[in-house]
Amino acid sequence: MIKKTIILLTFSVILASCVPYKQLEELGIINTRGVDVTGNNRVETTIIAYQFDAQNPQITTSITGVGKTIKGARENAGYNTNFELSPGQIRLELYGKETAEEGILEYLSTLVRDARVSDTMLVGVTNTTAKEVLTAGQEELKTDVGQLIQSLIEKEVKEYSIPKTSLQNFLHIEADIGQDPVVPLIGLRNNKPAIVGVGTFSDDKLVGELPIHQAMLVNAFLTTVKGTPLEISLPREPFSSFIFNNETNTMQADPDKLEDREHLTILARILKGKSDITLKNIDDLHFEANVQMEVDLYETSELLSVKNEKIADILEEEIAREFKRQYEALLTRLQEIDSDPLGFGKVYRTKIKNRKFTDAEWREKFPDITVDFKVNVDLMHYGTIQ
Repeated sequence: MIKKTIILLTFSVILASCVPYKQLEELGIINTRGVDVTGNNRVETTIIAYQFDAQNPQITTSITGVGKTIKGARENAGYNTNFELSPGQIRLELYGKETAEEGILEYLSTLVRDARVSDTMLVGVTNTTAKEVLTAGQEELKTDVGQLIQSLIEKEVKEYSIPKTSLQNFLHIEADIGQDPVVPLIGLRNNKPAIVGVGTFSDDKLVGELPIHQAMLVNAFLTTVKGTPLEISLPREPFSSFIFNNETNTMQADPDKLEDREHLTILARILKGKSDITLKNIDDLHFEANVQMEVDLYETSELLSVKNEKIADILEEEIAREFKRQYEALLTRLQEIDSDPLGFGKVYRTKIKNRKFTDAEWREKFPDITVDFKVNVDLMHYGTIQ
């Protein structure tokens, strides 16, 4: 038995010595990849890779390549470097606007077929080209642009300001009839990458852009949001009796800023926010969406007195009214672009029995649905606030 074991171990060592391997110094580990489609329908890829070369103080390098396929573009990019590019550690795949508008499923499918690519890889789109975002300000930033974008996305996901954006999450929602995915929208501010909103899809095609504050509204229908900071503008008039030195402030107001004086801005944190959808009338496509928010109030643009407990009721009513207004505006926008990230189609699908329900059918119905948004806000903590 011992002899057999020794023979097997010896044989394993011999086989292992025959397997080709690459030293780490010979590899470029792709961390971030941008994908753009050029005018002649060729794929241009922008790659940020880690290189471990003792002779080069730069840990990351940025290279581009063009080909008829993603793999071909990567091979072409390899001609510009002296190390072999390995896609096994891609943490972020970023698609240019025009590319995403044509559809990204074929590129994501390539990643899924690669066993080395993690399901938790982040997916994003840009409001320009991926190349422009990934190469902007590299000299000034002196940092890994891909890692910077990843950190920005992970921070906002952790605060529930935007929905989860992994490869697995995108593919799961895209394949689910009656709901569409959204992903972070990356743009440039002062020549630096920044999250400027979310891109919303119809199937796998980018069809619209939503501002960042509406991303949280969407996320409240996908999960329970917690600890999300939020700035809200409310009508000032209902609070006029509770504002310190209100009369003096009004008399001294700058005429050029009177419009600003019509609103009160509050900084709040959503302790817990969740929602659910009910189909009230299947024939009329009439839904009811219930939204429940527990909120802490941190700061207001003017000093409020809360000696009168009525102020808490007014704050809850006005915040709820503003959320309702924002949800109605969001639905109008989503119906215009025929994208349903909130999942009304999923609820409708559960009520359809004994027949097949197709995505095309919901595309026709979604622009005609009506929704009653019922928002309830509970103000948990507040005080004399400035």
